[in-house]
This record gives sequence, C-alpha cells and structure tokens, in this order.
Amino acid sequence: MQLDLHLLHPQRSVRGATMSRCPENARRSVDEGHSRPLGMGHACLAWEAALVDDPRALAMALDQADAEGTFVVLAADVLVSERHLASAVAMATRRWERGRAVGRTLGAELMRCLAGSHHIGEAIRAVGLEAGAQRGWLVGLGADEATLESLLPTFGFTRCEPHAMTEHGRARLGLPSEGDLERLALGLVAESDLLA
Repeated sequence: MQLDLHLLHPQRSVRGATMSRCPENARRSVDEGHSRPLGMGHACLAWEAALVDDPRALAMALDQADAEGTFVVLAADVLVSERHLASAVAMATRRWERGRAVGRTLGAELMRCLAGSHHIGEAIRAVGLEAGAQRGWLVGLGADEATLESLLPTFGFTRCEPHAMTEHGRARLGLPSEGDLERLALGLVAESDLLA
C-alpha cells in the first residue's frame, strides 16, 4: 500500500513530498567536470632538527615563507596514517571553501579537524608542536613535496623517516590505548565536523 500525501491535506503542499530541481544544476550537464577540485592537494614530510624553542614563532615564519601554499607544523607523534591526514585535509578544505571553518586560517582548521575539537586552542595543544621539540611533520596545503623540501633548510630542518604515533600522541588526542588506531583517528576528523 502506498500513502498519497496529497490526500491527507489537499489544500497545503507537503514539504519533502516532491523533489524540485535545483536551478544551479539546470545549466550543468552530467558530462561537465566539477567546477572545483574535490580536495586540495597536500604534501607531508617528517623532519628532525635542533630544539624548536618557540613553535608559535616557527608557525608565523612559515606563514611568511616565500612559497605557494599554506604550511602547518605538527607534532611528530599525532599522525596515524596518510588516510588520517588526507581525511582531515579534505574536511578542513571543504569547510574553508563553504565558509564554515572555525579557524581563522586554513592551517588552524586543519589542526582542529585532526584533533576532533571545536576549539582552536585545544587543537593546537593536541596536535601542534611543543616547545623543545626536535622532530615533527611539515604539511603543505596546496603545495607539493618539492616545495616542502625547499623549505626544510630555511628552518634548519632535515628530512627523516616518517614518525610513528606514540602513547603520548594518543593521550594528546584523547584516544584510548586499545582499539583500531586509524578508525579512532578518522572518528576524530568526523567529530570535528559535528562539533563545528
């Protein structure tokens, strides 16, 4: 048996009962390409160096770097996998493009998405570089690996083998000590969208 919603209230239209075409889509054919890329390209390199005394000054210097892209420095032990980073980049980029970002910069929004937080300060404490750190990740949004490689010597960084998440990194992100680490980290990224 099928319910006819128009018989319930014939004088009034029922919201959601019929689907109307979006005027924006009327001009677009199925064969046309999407007007924007679905995600921003990114690159990520692990680095090591002498002590970083002031992570905030480092972040500000990266903002002034003479290179195309947005650059973010992360703690060495907070990335689980490339999939974790790519999901956070996609989420941050999508929110930025739609004007729904919480962070004032794309880099801050990326950190927020990685941490699964609504508050930028909490996100920086969770995934940002701590004073005295000697290793970390350099992420370039809208940048390629060659661009990141060219920036490393400017800040006294040397490329190294990828870092692994540690118990300290899990604790900083608030992840339990048991469970599928990648799924838990991806859950934080999804949570960041719900909290904002």
